[in-house]
Amino acid sequence: MPMSALVRIPVLPDHRPLPTMTTELAVTGGELTTLLDLFSSSPALTENPENISYLAELPSLPLSELLATPTALSTQSHTLTASLTALTHTSYPTFLSLHKTSAALLSSLSSLDTSLNTLLDTALPALDDAARTFREKSGPTVIEERQRARVVLEQHDKLRDLLDVPVLIDTCVRNGLYTEALALTGHASTALSALSTIRSQGGETSSAPSHASPLQLVRSLQAEVASSLYSMRLLLLNTLHEPSRKLPAFWKAVQFLRRMEVMSESELALAFVSARIECLQNALQTVERDTGVSTTATADDGDNITGSSAAEREKEMDWQAEDVARFLRKYVDVWREGAYDIITQYTTIFLERSQHRQPSSSSHLSATPPLPDPVIKQTLPPTLLGLLLPTIGTYLRHAYPHLAPLATQLAYCSSAMARVGMDFRALLSPLITHAVVDGFARDLRIGAEREWSATLSKYSSPSQSKPTAPSKWLVSSSHHIPPLSSISRQPSSAAHTPPQILTTFSPLAVYLNTHLRALNRLRALAPMDALGGVSDALESVLAQNGGEFLGYAREWGGDTKEAEIIRAAGAAYTQVLVPFLRRAVVEGVFGESYDPDGQNGEQSEVNGTNGVGGASALSVVLRDWESWLGDSR
Repeated sequence: MPMSALVRIPVLPDHRPLPTMTTELAVTGGELTTLLDLFSSSPALTENPENISYLAELPSLPLSELLATPTALSTQSHTLTASLTALTHTSYPTFLSLHKTSAALLSSLSSLDTSLNTLLDTALPALDDAARTFREKSGPTVIEERQRARVVLEQHDKLRDLLDVPVLIDTCVRNGLYTEALALTGHASTALSALSTIRSQGGETSSAPSHASPLQLVRSLQAEVASSLYSMRLLLLNTLHEPSRKLPAFWKAVQFLRRMEVMSESELALAFVSARIECLQNALQTVERDTGVSTTATADDGDNITGSSAAEREKEMDWQAEDVARFLRKYVDVWREGAYDIITQYTTIFLERSQHRQPSSSSHLSATPPLPDPVIKQTLPPTLLGLLLPTIGTYLRHAYPHLAPLATQLAYCSSAMARVGMDFRALLSPLITHAVVDGFARDLRIGAEREWSATLSKYSSPSQSKPTAPSKWLVSSSHHIPPLSSISRQPSSAAHTPPQILTTFSPLAVYLNTHLRALNRLRALAPMDALGGVSDALESVLAQNGGEFLGYAREWGGDTKEAEIIRAAGAAYTQVLVPFLRRAVVEGVFGESYDPDGQNGEQSEVNGTNGVGGASALSVVLRDWESWLGDSR
């Protein structure tokens, strides 16, 4: 094997060139021992296992190879040096970068070493102290939170069901499923109580107070359930205000309100009565608004009647009275139905519960609740009558002369209400009597009184220097003037037959006809206790018109014929017309016996009135007439 093939070049870590063999041989004189010492003196050569094996092989090589080895090594050394030099010139940026990187790496390693020393010596002990302090201060809180989380995990299924309960209750309430809503409420209350108990037993730490507030979730769910129950209570109370609902719906609503236990029995009864009375008031106001009789009913005693004659005025008043009567008939019907329903419903729901107990396993549901406050029952009839009687008292007198069917309807209404313990017939009689008397008086005012006043004002106008002669308007041209002695004080044989002598004086005949029309209208409804008031109204009109007639007679100062006519007419008025009308009222209308010699005040007192108004005024006028007739003779 040739020597050059056995030459191995050792690898130096720092890339330094090997010393040339020729130089060393020249220094050492070519001694083998010196070469071994040379290789042994270089630690870099002996550290490499390949160099050690190469040195071990050198003694076994032939001389020729050993002699050629320095040359080969020198050649290779020069070649490597040249290559390295060329590499250095061509790749010096890489070497510079490598140098900078190595320097930076050494600096980083040094900084890392310093940081690690600081971490080990300072930071880790401080962290250990901080962790120990945190564990001591925050340990109970963390444990409590973990226990809460554990409880939540254990009760996860129940909580998930509870979160759906408020939505289900609200849905049931909106759909009217109140039984299901109350059942869900009971289930939710039980579950929430159990959840609070679990928290107080296992979810509280030793540092927490035993009376800690409920869980926030429990409070939130309870608030939502309470809100749904409040909506349910409002819906049930609104049911009591619905006018179209009947007893079954009210019974059901009251039962649910009782089961909710949010109102006492007295409060519930008061809420029911108030709601139903409000519905009745609304219904009555609707009737009053739809009929539109307010302006008619509040008219001032027929002053708005503008007919030219008494018959026309009476006809116009009858039209208005018919509207009022139609309104009252409808008003009474609505009130009767509403009041009867309120009383029967209140009695059935609150006073007769023992017959309607609902079977239930719970004792608080099966037990009959206490009766409501008796004051509610005692004040209910007066409250209901307060909706009827004032309206009847206001409008009834404007329905004259259509009072007969209204009186019949009111009697039927009172009888119907008497079956439920509210008989008010005694309160209706004064109202009807007052309406009859007032209507009759209004008939006389717009008929006889206005007709006679218009006639006198026409013939005795203040603008005239002298009143019109009685022969021009007071007596009919086809009749002769009867003497005063022939004018009888006695009325005709029949109470309904007018005296024929009054036909001689046409204004008195017309005046009598207006009274007869009023009496005929009175005959449709003439209660016995209205006799005194009717007599007073009649005599008041007769007294006023007689006084006006007497004033005309005193102002006339004509010849003997004119004076005879006015005296005959005055005698006919005082001795025939007035007694006949008095008898027509007492006998013809009321069917009572008439005593022409009796005092009118006593007759009025017998029939329930004082008889001191029109009677005394008429007596004064009659005495004045008698005095004037006696003086004029």
